[in-house]
Amino acid sequence: MAEAPLIFQDLFYVWLVGLAGGLLAHLLKQPLLLGYMLGGILISPFTPGPAVHHVETIQHLAEFGVVLLMFSIGLELAPVGLRRIGKGSVVIGTLKTLLLAAVWVGLGWKWGWPLSQSVVLGFALSVSSTMVVTKMLMERKELKTAYGELLVGITIIEDCVMMAFLLFLPLLADSTQWQVTSVIWVIAKSIALLALIFILGSRLVPRLLALVSRANDPELSVLVLLVVALGVAVIAVWCGLSLALGAFVAGLVVSGSETTSHTMGRMLPMRDLFVVTFFVSLGVLLDPFLVARQWALFLTWLGFVLACNWIISAGLSLALRLPWHDAWRVGVGLSQIGEFSIVLCTIAKPLGLIPDDFYHLVVAVSLVSILVNTFVFNLLAQVPSMLSAMRSHPVTP
Repeated sequence: MAEAPLIFQDLFYVWLVGLAGGLLAHLLKQPLLLGYMLGGILISPFTPGPAVHHVETIQHLAEFGVVLLMFSIGLELAPVGLRRIGKGSVVIGTLKTLLLAAVWVGLGWKWGWPLSQSVVLGFALSVSSTMVVTKMLMERKELKTAYGELLVGITIIEDCVMMAFLLFLPLLADSTQWQVTSVIWVIAKSIALLALIFILGSRLVPRLLALVSRANDPELSVLVLLVVALGVAVIAVWCGLSLALGAFVAGLVVSGSETTSHTMGRMLPMRDLFVVTFFVSLGVLLDPFLVARQWALFLTWLGFVLACNWIISAGLSLALRLPWHDAWRVGVGLSQIGEFSIVLCTIAKPLGLIPDDFYHLVVAVSLVSILVNTFVFNLLAQVPSMLSAMRSHPVTP
């Protein structure tokens, strides 16, 4: 009985530092998830001061946060979101992810990493954060500009590429399964699961949501979305796939319902609470002293993430004949890694695809790259107005 209060104490710590970190990030005009992760470090067992006692419980909460986060990403691919995805977004989002992953695989070969580890880290260090990009554009009221819609579309395509990559994580974890029949079986099983979910979802889920909507009960509305999200995620696990992939598909299914907008309004507090818990949990599980001991590798990874993401993103934008003033904005906006990179490492670590120290380094690179990216994006966004002011008020000797 003495253990139970400690669990509630841990939850109190998690939400308290989440609140404090979020408020601080808001005051400093930084992404809230940055404040959540920094708050988690304060209650980490690796740092002095108050610490959570049930780290495994926090890890389970993080897994539930992954499910709800992937569910919300699936919801982003509603028809309104799909209209933002044009040819340029598809080309840049796909090529950027694959080219950056190839760069990291080459670096991994040079540094003597196993191929599976290089591939996982290559993808983890190549995908930009949809939430960070969307928040930066919203704060600047540039979400509906040409380059803003292109940026959001690119990040959505990157998320889709990453979801496809998740299918092959079990095969990467067991090299003996790398046979043509195994790959075909994974793809066929995934297609069959997706087809079944979409067929049932197009008929069953809308009726279920409509029934709950007529009941006009907020609790039932929240429950039905949780049942759909977790139910499809569990079915995906039964089929040998991942919880994250199942939750993502569940979000796609629910996004097609006519009553989704009303139901999601009631679901948002639940989703946001556990997404906050997820990001705070990342800070809890981060060992800053390990990162400090491997500072050279950390700075190398951070430098490659910032530089390579910008060069490749801006280069692809220019290749598609985007104006230079939009191309550099696209490059700067994508020069960070975020939630999906950490989600991928969270899933890959238990499979033995990456060591613990690399997981801590990825979380640290994500945190610092978001901080640097937000600062540079806001700074460079002021350059055109500064140049315009200088031209209108020239300095005379």
